[in-house]
Amino acid sequence: MSRGQEPAGGPVRRSPRFLAAEILSRVESGASYANILLQHNLGALSEPRERSLATVLVNGCLKHRLTLDYALRLHLRKPMSSLPVRVRQILRLGAFQLLYLDKIPGAVAVNESVELAKTSEPKFTALLNGVLRRVMETGWDLPWPEAAREPVRYLSVRHSHPDWLVRRWWKRWGFTETEELLRLDNEPAPLWIRANVLRTDREGLRERLLLEGVAAEPGERVPESLRVSGLGALAELAAFREGLFTVQDESSQMVAHVLRPQSGDAVLDACSAPGGKTTHLAEFMHNTGSISAFDRHEGKLRLVEELAGRLGISIIHTYPGDARELSGVEDESQDGVLVDAPCSGLGILRRKADLRWRKEEKDIEALPQLQLAILERAAAKVRPGGTLVYSTCTVEPEENFEVVKAFRSAHAEFVPADLAERLPFSLSDPRDRRQAEKGMLQLLPQRHGTDGFFLAQFTRREV
Repeated sequence: MSRGQEPAGGPVRRSPRFLAAEILSRVESGASYANILLQHNLGALSEPRERSLATVLVNGCLKHRLTLDYALRLHLRKPMSSLPVRVRQILRLGAFQLLYLDKIPGAVAVNESVELAKTSEPKFTALLNGVLRRVMETGWDLPWPEAAREPVRYLSVRHSHPDWLVRRWWKRWGFTETEELLRLDNEPAPLWIRANVLRTDREGLRERLLLEGVAAEPGERVPESLRVSGLGALAELAAFREGLFTVQDESSQMVAHVLRPQSGDAVLDACSAPGGKTTHLAEFMHNTGSISAFDRHEGKLRLVEELAGRLGISIIHTYPGDARELSGVEDESQDGVLVDAPCSGLGILRRKADLRWRKEEKDIEALPQLQLAILERAAAKVRPGGTLVYSTCTVEPEENFEVVKAFRSAHAEFVPADLAERLPFSLSDPRDRRQAEKGMLQLLPQRHGTDGFFLAQFTRREV
């Protein structure tokens, strides 16, 4: 199956565990991303509870893969890597249910795993049965590395993050704060939505969702944000089809408030897909003015166009092209410019379960050069007196503070503005206030309860 596509003839109706094993096998082979495969194949399951179980199994096995493998290896005579891909996935699925899902009886988890193996790897049913039964007997009574002597290895194995990433964070924040971040990465991500202020307000949307059986609580940081539960399938909600809201994390909703475009402005979004921030900017502008939205991939721009259409937005004009070029946009012509730069994504690991296993430390080393090139090209489009905003969804200083430092050292015409004056909430931590005074803010899951997100704001000096 090619990336993002369904099997020929559409999804085959299978059990949640079969579908989870199929998706996990494809993810490990590099065929696609977990969220894309779930999106395209959950329709094969007819019941909402089955779709929910498949999602929990896929995301849980991916997030906790290192811990699951650690528990399984205690009972294997050969390395996990020597087993067929499907067998590894079935072992992880069984161990995840035994260790993390209290509502599934242990015997059921073992028996369902054995039955699953019979359909694809019958030669390994005895091995699966024996290993999983020993996992069930052992439970969490595991010989963990000693935290005091091997803090990085302990944190890596206990909280299922790559050793290189744990080491980076441990050096930066120490043991306690790093462990809290790792723990949060493994929790289910909260679901945030943004009220479309062109058609409703937050309270009106909340009341409407309650009528449709969806619980929603107002966010504390952004006036358009709602945290929702029991959302189910988006497309089945009339409020969604009517364009009353879109899904967007609360931290990324801050971007429009910081850029703060006015009605009638000319705005450039250099890296716009899939369009959450772009459409928020348009709502800020009361759908008057113009937004030029760029992305390298035409297919991703269609997502921007579809979202704008559903929300009733007409001022977004999409352009396929490299953000290091931004062809067709005159220099010093834009009132506001947003660079939501491509990044490592290490601030959103709880949202993208397989991302931690796809990244390597060398990826971080290569990104700042690209990010700075995009920022510099986009900055040339800002008019005197205009605003430039740089954002990422990572917590790595090389991609954030260091990029901003390099940009400012080469572009004295851009001065930082006090970010606190534009944020829609108050900063209580003195560390945050000091950052904001310099035009920057790093949000951290373990300190702020948000995604890991970075913001920087500049104003171009008047001539």
